[in-house]
Amino acid sequence: MLKKQILATLFALGAVSAVGAQSNTSSSTCTLTPQEFDAWFASGTASKGGIMNFANSVGFPLQNTTCDFYKWAHQMFLWVTSPINGSILIDSPVFFDVNVNDQGQATYIPNTPGVQNNKFALRGSKQENIQPGGQAGGGDILLSLNGSLVYFAMHANDVYAWFNTAVTNGVLPATTPFPTTQAELTSIVNYANQNKVKLGDANALTMEMKTAWIDAATVKNVADYVTISAAVPNYVKNSDTLWQIGTPATVVKTLALVGVHVVGPVQGHPEMVWATFEHGDNAPNNEYYLTDGSGKQQLVPYNSKGTWSFMTNGGAQTGALVSQMVVGPTTTPSCQTGQICATAGNTIQANNVYRAMPWGNQPTAASADNNTQIFTLTNTISGFLGKLGDVRAKYFEVGAVWTQNGSIPSSGSDTAKQIGSKLLANSTMETYHQTDTNGCFGCHNGASSTDTSHLFSISNNPLVPK
Repeated sequence: MLKKQILATLFALGAVSAVGAQSNTSSSTCTLTPQEFDAWFASGTASKGGIMNFANSVGFPLQNTTCDFYKWAHQMFLWVTSPINGSILIDSPVFFDVNVNDQGQATYIPNTPGVQNNKFALRGSKQENIQPGGQAGGGDILLSLNGSLVYFAMHANDVYAWFNTAVTNGVLPATTPFPTTQAELTSIVNYANQNKVKLGDANALTMEMKTAWIDAATVKNVADYVTISAAVPNYVKNSDTLWQIGTPATVVKTLALVGVHVVGPVQGHPEMVWATFEHGDNAPNNEYYLTDGSGKQQLVPYNSKGTWSFMTNGGAQTGALVSQMVVGPTTTPSCQTGQICATAGNTIQANNVYRAMPWGNQPTAASADNNTQIFTLTNTISGFLGKLGDVRAKYFEVGAVWTQNGSIPSSGSDTAKQIGSKLLANSTMETYHQTDTNGCFGCHNGASSTDTSHLFSISNNPLVPK
């Protein structure tokens, strides 16, 4: 649905002449040629369901543009969602699922071919023994219009897991930053080799992902979604204000991907690039500005007409983005561990959602050029994929954020150094905190690069003993 609105807007503004063919030569565009796109595929030629190469993070240009960062993010998204062995690459041995216990220790769970070990949960403001991750800022729950809870998971690639293991086991100093150079990467590769593990994706560097999913049985056309099989909590409705875990405690479902955070360092940027992607049918955008083909800023108005997963057809912004329920344990409302409880004056129900900060920026004319870069790139890539009939065409890049010269944000208010989508949020993961003024680095900051990751810890369970 959002894809159709994007195309209509592009033609109206004269930003592109056709899907995948860019005519605007303004610096506000971000271009990708068919030849460049072909090179992203492992086969060297674009194909439906083709496996993508990861973006070479070690070889990321030091003399870069904002477009380079947006391209890096999009290639990484297409890499992790590449179909492989009946699932996707993020569900393959290249990646680990990450579980966190009540003490905050993470365990890297290997993805074993043919074995069902995906366990997805609702949120992770409190540590859980099932997959962490979820709504930012607390125990809020998101429900689709068709009645599916949104489930969340966290993932890390093998380079990340072995880096964390090397630091935890004292092979690397506790102050070691995320690798951004070949020399820093080599120490991790050598350690994995000593343990008879080859890191085939080493130049991707340390990648972490957070994913959001809904029950595939509730979507209009499951063929329009990337899907996965996972065990999720089995909630039973007690009343309009209380759901509890039933028997069995979990059930296996086919889930449809609705959101992805793609995070990792590149050469010169240990603070990591923080990017996010969504399915085009999730929710409409707030109004925003684009730069048209003649260099003028044009307003794209809010338009919620259509069939969405989280917004009623023609739904208003008034009354939207209000949490209707939480998952326990919480004190306000009083909710026990594992329960889903309605917030005060509400019932457990869906609430309208829209993207408050389209393309990760304030809806003002000042953001038009940056918006247009993301806008034109995602439209071009979706055009290429759409012609192939590839399901990944249904997803779009919301934006990405990083810092000047790779500096580490020391606090949430350290916004002057940020570049790109400074108010980046995902409508399925930061649903009720999209208007927070500090964006990703409002939570992901500290004294060192590893402080920016809420997954990394020297107390995490290593892949091998000391």
